[in-house]
Amino acid sequence: MDGIRTVIPMSDESKRISAEDISSQIQPAAFLASPVARDAMGFSLPRYEDLPALELYRDQVISFIEEVFAPLSAWSDGPWLTPAMVNNYVKAGVVPPPVKKRYGREHVAKLLAVCVMKQLLPIAAIQRLMRAQSITYPVDVSYCYLATEVNNALIAAFNPGEPSPEDTATTITRETMLVHSVAGAFAARAYLMSYLSYAGYEG
Repeated sequence: MDGIRTVIPMSDESKRISAEDISSQIQPAAFLASPVARDAMGFSLPRYEDLPALELYRDQVISFIEEVFAPLSAWSDGPWLTPAMVNNYVKAGVVPPPVKKRYGREHVAKLLAVCVMKQLLPIAAIQRLMRAQSITYPVDVSYCYLATEVNNALIAAFNPGEPSPEDTATTITRETMLVHSVAGAFAARAYLMSYLSYAGYEG
């Protein structure tokens, strides 16, 4: 063997990739030390009891949620929530209607959950999952579980070598398994899109 290694191309039509072709690519360690990765690692879904205690108007809710997701702004191609989105989620039955134009903790919790899930699922699927959850768990319990799972998954995703986080549900049900999967997929997408953003990808 001459010590020169090559990478097998993905198809017969692809040109062979040499070691030199990949030597200058961004390595994970450099990415993890970057501001983009540090910002993403700073993301954390607040617990239910840490959500605003006072009822908010729609614009205030949107500002709060945009602030929560700000650490992940590097891979967002637009606002996380808009007035039109809120109206559509209410019409679709994903979020209950406001009371006298004000939104309480339950509304905020559900909107945060939607902002996570819509990165992976269509609204119809989110509606079914949240409806199934509401039958089994109260809003504060289901939201806190999602927040814990997402936060744990993100810690693991941005710390290579760490084992995959175990499901924190006291009792494993169909709903908890689905939410656990959503959390893992969201964390994986956050890592991937943050890496691509750091590498200069624009799309």
